[in-house]
Amino acid sequence: MSFPSVTSKYHSKEIISAEAVIRDWEDSGLFDRASWKAESAILVYDRRLYTQLLETFDPEEVGFENVRFGGPGSYHALPDTDGRVILVGNFGIGAPVAAVVAETLIACGVREIISLGTAGGLQAELSPGEIISVHGAVRDDGTSQHYLKPDVSVAPHDALTSRLEAALGNALSTQGSVWTTDAPFRETIIELETHRDAGILAVEMEAAALMAVCEVRGAAFATSVCISDILSEEGWKALFSETEVREALMTMFKAAMATLVQTK
Repeated sequence: MSFPSVTSKYHSKEIISAEAVIRDWEDSGLFDRASWKAESAILVYDRRLYTQLLETFDPEEVGFENVRFGGPGSYHALPDTDGRVILVGNFGIGAPVAAVVAETLIACGVREIISLGTAGGLQAELSPGEIISVHGAVRDDGTSQHYLKPDVSVAPHDALTSRLEAALGNALSTQGSVWTTDAPFRETIIELETHRDAGILAVEMEAAALMAVCEVRGAAFATSVCISDILSEEGWKALFSETEVREALMTMFKAAMATLVQTK
């Protein structure tokens, strides 16, 4: 069987759209489009980072008449942006939920999305805490296949990526492609060797899908990841709690905020 199962779907209109969901919220009194100000969003997946950001920056929760915004996770307007830049977290990990978050944000008027994640290093020279600016992704997820044909390459938005890299400055370690997968417990040795030999830097779970969604929906997208674990033929080394990783995550957030706030 081919994947997607109906390969002619790319020319067919979707039945349920994010825009329709937003209209339903409006009709139910759960959302007021006129009061929505967000134009840009920063997506984070690490729960400790999200808690730290809420404690550090004390952003205001996004909602309408004491009703929380209905998308997956939590949404907070960053200080000094008049609600135009929002922080999104606590929605889980993986391509499907990240795509739902992005679709919902874009339907509400968000035009720029920066994703900040962690990734497993595939190349021997990569160390914990090193920051990668992602320029492309191996599409080994299922979600992106529903947006773009399997043979189509995905990439981030050039201008937004350049702005993010400029904000990272010397903290940026390298640039390159990642491997996006839906199955972290089925990352095999043969896949590791294949992607490593092809020059793929790291493995993660969202980049390909978000690139595809933003391309199809016409939003600008950029992403950076920091090395949080290492994969090799000898096994897996988890480094998520290392000081270098925690510091890199905060560095990436500050760079993303500078990237988006400077234009607001």
